[in-house]
Amino acid sequence: MAPLLKHVDETRLVSLQTRLEEMTKVNVDFLLLLSGSSLIATIGLFQNSPAVIIGAMIIAPLMRPLVGLSLATISADTKLLSRSIITLSIGTTTAISLSMLIAMLFHSLELTPEIMSRTNPTLLDLAVAMFAGSIGAYCQTKKKLADSLAGVAISVALVPPLGVVGIGLATGNFFVWAGALLLYATNLVGIAVAGSLVFLLLGYTPLKQAKKGLLISAAVSMVLVIPLGYSMSELILENIISSKVKKLLMEKTFTFRGLQLQDVQVKRFRNPTVVIATVTAPEQPISNRQVALVQAFLSREIGKVIEFRLRVIPTDEITAIEPIKVEQVYAVPNPGTSVRLYTAPATLNSQTEEQ
Repeated sequence: MAPLLKHVDETRLVSLQTRLEEMTKVNVDFLLLLSGSSLIATIGLFQNSPAVIIGAMIIAPLMRPLVGLSLATISADTKLLSRSIITLSIGTTTAISLSMLIAMLFHSLELTPEIMSRTNPTLLDLAVAMFAGSIGAYCQTKKKLADSLAGVAISVALVPPLGVVGIGLATGNFFVWAGALLLYATNLVGIAVAGSLVFLLLGYTPLKQAKKGLLISAAVSMVLVIPLGYSMSELILENIISSKVKKLLMEKTFTFRGLQLQDVQVKRFRNPTVVIATVTAPEQPISNRQVALVQAFLSREIGKVIEFRLRVIPTDEITAIEPIKVEQVYAVPNPGTSVRLYTAPATLNSQTEEQ
């Protein structure tokens, strides 16, 4: 590796530029890979199948123009820059359109957890994108590592968020498509910015020449950091509330003693915050008044107004022993009568019938 910030020789720079220009072309191969990836990803999202989605990520070709964009941003290579932007625009539009088509065909299917998990990006997603962009850029500086780009694409999902955007647009769900679009933008910016920094540190562009591109990248990143930071704070608050609610319900409320607490969900971006607890209860009715008391108790303990909802799943306890009915007829002194005895575990009933 060349010393940091020491400019590489012109031959290596030209070789990298030539390779990236070839990779960012819109050709039949690019469109086929992108179309296949988009269709597979959308179906995998509806199937709620991580394995199918990962398969779509492997063949997705969007990392290629993104690496080209990284180099073009700091090197002021207008030809590579324009080609990368055009390829990304065509790829993005194609993926969303195909996903919308699939979503219209499967409009009756529900929004799965795999879909909803891509609607609330945070700073963690930006961090993943930046690490992936760094590795992706570094791999392109080494011909023997260039084939590792598919593996890098798995770590940061580009096509699945576009699939969710298409699903959200097809279903008219603003929350879904807007959140997924923010995730896609986060991945784009994170990869491009981190890739640019790697190329700069490896000496592919002088710092003086890269300043303008770095300033633009920093400005775009700051615009994204605001909503991502807010989402991150809400996620942290959600985890804190969820953990505290579980402890309070099981340790300090009489209502939940003897019940099995299955799950606690905290609905973010609501005012007041909605807390939904799911319990299993064997024939133990819980009244609205008890729920209201628990809600007041939780609001007081957490120091935040919440709306508490309780979901009760009724349960039956079944043992391996079945009730056994034993019928016996006994002779009695009175010739016109007999006695029948019914036995069951822990019970004994008798009945006299006239014959």
